[in-house]
Amino acid sequence: MTVALPLTGHRARIEDAGDGTLRIVRLADGTPAGRIRLETHGRDLYIAALCIDVPARGYGLGSEAARLLREAAEAGPWDALTAWAPPHLGLAVYFWSRMGLRPLHGEGPAGGIAFRRELRRPTRPSTP
Repeated sequence: MTVALPLTGHRARIEDAGDGTLRIVRLADGTPAGRIRLETHGRDLYIAALCIDVPARGYGLGSEAARLLREAAEAGPWDALTAWAPPHLGLAVYFWSRMGLRPLHGEGPAGGIAFRRELRRPTRPSTP
Protein backbone atom coordinates (compact mmCIF):
# COMPACT_ATOMS: atom_id res chain seq x y z
CA MET A 1 0.00 0.00 0.00
CA THR A 2 1.47 3.36 -1.02
CA VAL A 3 0.42 6.76 -2.30
CA ALA A 4 -0.36 7.36 -5.97
CA LEU A 5 2.60 9.10 -7.59
CA PRO A 6 3.64 11.59 -8.74
CA LEU A 7 2.22 14.17 -6.33
CA THR A 8 2.62 17.70 -7.64
CA GLY A 9 2.25 20.99 -5.79
CA HIS A 10 3.17 24.60 -6.60
CA ARG A 11 6.88 24.26 -5.76
CA ALA A 12 7.62 20.54 -5.64
CA ARG A 13 6.83 17.15 -7.08
CA ILE A 14 7.11 13.87 -5.19
CA GLU A 15 8.09 10.92 -7.35
CA ASP A 16 9.38 7.38 -6.98
CA ALA A 17 13.17 7.38 -6.66
CA GLY A 18 13.33 3.70 -7.65
CA ASP A 19 15.20 2.60 -4.54
CA GLY A 20 12.35 2.28 -2.05
CA THR A 21 12.28 6.01 -1.32
CA LEU A 22 10.52 8.99 -2.80
CA ARG A 23 12.35 11.94 -4.31
CA ILE A 24 11.30 15.57 -3.79
CA VAL A 25 11.98 17.56 -6.97
CA ARG A 26 11.98 21.37 -7.10
CA LEU A 27 9.65 22.37 -9.96
CA ALA A 28 11.45 25.65 -10.72
CA ASP A 29 14.47 23.85 -12.16
CA GLY A 30 13.81 20.10 -11.92
CA THR A 31 16.54 19.66 -9.30
CA PRO A 32 16.19 16.82 -6.78
CA ALA A 33 15.88 18.55 -3.40
CA GLY A 34 15.16 15.84 -0.85
CA ARG A 35 13.95 12.35 0.05
CA ILE A 36 11.01 10.72 1.79
CA ARG A 37 10.76 7.25 3.24
CA LEU A 38 7.26 5.93 3.90
CA GLU A 39 6.18 2.82 5.78
CA THR A 40 2.82 1.31 6.53
CA HIS A 41 2.03 0.30 10.08
CA GLY A 42 -1.27 -1.53 9.92
CA ARG A 43 -3.71 1.04 8.56
CA ASP A 44 -1.41 3.99 9.32
CA LEU A 45 0.82 5.68 6.77
CA TYR A 46 4.08 6.46 8.57
CA ILE A 47 6.51 9.14 7.37
CA ALA A 48 9.73 7.53 8.58
CA ALA A 49 11.86 10.30 7.06
CA LEU A 50 11.30 13.56 5.22
CA CYS A 51 14.62 15.26 4.50
CA ILE A 52 15.30 18.35 2.42
CA ASP A 53 18.85 18.79 1.14
CA VAL A 54 20.67 21.64 2.92
CA PRO A 55 20.94 23.96 -0.14
CA ALA A 56 17.18 23.62 -0.79
CA ARG A 57 16.01 24.39 2.78
CA GLY A 58 14.04 27.50 3.59
CA TYR A 59 11.93 27.59 0.43
CA GLY A 60 8.88 25.67 1.69
CA LEU A 61 9.65 22.38 -0.08
CA GLY A 62 9.39 20.32 3.12
CA SER A 63 6.08 21.91 4.08
CA GLU A 64 4.69 21.35 0.61
CA ALA A 65 5.89 17.73 0.55
CA ALA A 66 4.25 17.09 3.94
CA ARG A 67 1.02 18.70 2.75
CA LEU A 68 1.00 16.61 -0.43
CA LEU A 69 1.53 13.45 1.61
CA ARG A 70 -1.23 14.43 4.04
CA GLU A 71 -3.67 15.04 1.18
CA ALA A 72 -2.72 11.74 -0.50
CA ALA A 73 -3.17 9.90 2.79
CA GLU A 74 -6.57 11.53 3.34
CA ALA A 75 -7.66 10.36 -0.13
CA GLY A 76 -6.26 6.87 0.45
CA PRO A 77 -7.25 3.93 2.61
CA TRP A 78 -5.34 4.94 5.76
CA ASP A 79 -6.82 5.67 9.16
CA ALA A 80 -3.98 7.93 10.29
CA LEU A 81 -0.84 9.71 9.16
CA THR A 82 2.07 9.36 11.58
CA ALA A 83 5.57 10.82 11.82
CA TRP A 84 8.24 11.50 14.42
CA ALA A 85 10.62 14.19 15.54
CA PRO A 86 14.14 13.07 16.49
CA PRO A 87 15.22 14.07 20.01
CA HIS A 88 18.02 16.31 18.71
CA LEU A 89 15.88 18.27 16.19
CA GLY A 90 13.56 20.58 18.10
CA LEU A 91 12.35 22.30 14.93
CA ALA A 92 10.87 18.99 13.78
CA VAL A 93 8.37 19.20 16.66
CA TYR A 94 7.21 22.59 15.42
CA PHE A 95 7.19 21.35 11.80
CA TRP A 96 4.91 18.35 12.42
CA SER A 97 2.60 20.46 14.59
CA ARG A 98 2.28 23.01 11.76
CA MET A 99 1.50 20.15 9.38
CA GLY A 100 -1.55 19.23 11.48
CA LEU A 101 -0.17 16.26 13.39
CA ARG A 102 -0.45 16.15 17.17
CA PRO A 103 2.24 14.88 19.52
CA LEU A 104 1.55 11.62 21.34
CA HIS A 105 2.33 11.06 25.02
CA GLY A 106 5.33 8.95 25.92
CA GLU A 107 8.62 8.30 24.24
CA GLY A 108 8.53 7.94 20.48
CA PRO A 109 10.92 6.22 18.07
CA ALA A 110 14.61 6.49 19.03
CA GLY A 111 13.75 8.68 22.02
CA GLY A 112 11.98 11.30 19.92
CA ILE A 113 8.36 12.38 19.84
CA ALA A 114 5.72 10.52 17.82
CA PHE A 115 3.03 12.48 15.96
CA ARG A 116 -0.35 11.42 14.59
CA ARG A 117 -3.19 12.82 12.51
CA GLU A 118 -6.44 10.90 12.39
CA LEU A 119 -7.71 10.69 8.82
CA ARG A 120 -11.00 8.90 9.32
CA ARG A 121 -13.65 9.96 11.77
CA PRO A 122 -15.32 7.06 13.53
CA THR A 123 -18.83 6.62 12.24
CA ARG A 124 -21.54 7.13 14.80
CA PRO A 125 -24.30 4.56 14.93
CA SER A 126 -27.56 5.90 13.61
CA THR A 127 -30.35 6.32 16.10
CA PRO A 128 -33.66 4.69 15.29
